[in-house]
Amino acid sequence: MTELTKDSLFCGRLHVRQSRSGYRFSMDAVALAGLADVAAGDRVLDLGTGCGIIPLMLAFRYPDITVYGAEIQKNQADLAARNVTDNRLENRVTILHQDIKTLTPSQTGGAVDMVVCNPPHIEKSRGRINPDDHAAISRHEIKITLKELIQASERMLTPMGKLLIIFPCQRLADLLEQMRICGIEPKEMQIIYTKPDTIGKRVLLQGVKGGGTGLKINPPFIIHNADGTYTAAAQQIFGH
Repeated sequence: MTELTKDSLFCGRLHVRQSRSGYRFSMDAVALAGLADVAAGDRVLDLGTGCGIIPLMLAFRYPDITVYGAEIQKNQADLAARNVTDNRLENRVTILHQDIKTLTPSQTGGAVDMVVCNPPHIEKSRGRINPDDHAAISRHEIKITLKELIQASERMLTPMGKLLIIFPCQRLADLLEQMRICGIEPKEMQIIYTKPDTIGKRVLLQGVKGGGTGLKINPPFIIHNADGTYTAAAQQIFGH
C-alpha cells in the first residue's frame, strides 16, 4: 500500500492526503485554486484533479459553489474521494474516475460555469519520462494532449463559461492557439514568478467560450521574496 502524508492548508482547517513518494501536488495547483475568481453559485469542474487539491481549496474558499473533479488514474481518484470525505465536503464536491476525453456534461448534471486545470504540460516526445507511472501521467501528455484537453473544456462549458488553466510560459503560444481553435477566447493572463528577479515560469490564462476579442494582462504574481520567504500575496492564497 502506498504510504501517504497528511498535509494541511488554511491554518490546519483543510487536510490533504497524498503519496509520500509518488506524485505530489505542486505550487501550480495551489496558485490556480488561490487565484481563481469564482462567482457565487458557480458549478466548477477540475480536469485531472489528482488528489483533489484544487476542488478542496475551491470548496473551502467558496462555500456556495459545487465542484467536480475528473481523474483517469483510479488510485488518485480514490484518494481524492477520501480527501473529500475527510474534509466533510461530500455535499459539494464530487470526484469522477473518468477519462477526460470521454467526459460529457451528463456526468456533471449539465454543463459547468468554469473549468479549471493544472494539466500535464510536457509533450510526450520531449524530456525524460518519469519511471513512476502516476507521476509520468500527471506531467507528460501520455493520456491526453493539450488539444484534447481544450476540446473537453469547450464541450463541458456553458456558453460564455470560463476556462482557467496554468501552463508553462514556454508553451503559451501553443495554449493560445488551441484555445482559439476550440472557440475559447483568451481574456485574462497573469505571469507567475518564483522570485522578483527571475523569469516567468508559469502563466495563468483565462478564456471564455464564445467570448469576444480583447486580452487583459494582469499584474504579475510573485511567490517568494528575494530572501526566500513567501510574499504577502502567496501567504494569502495559503490562508496564512
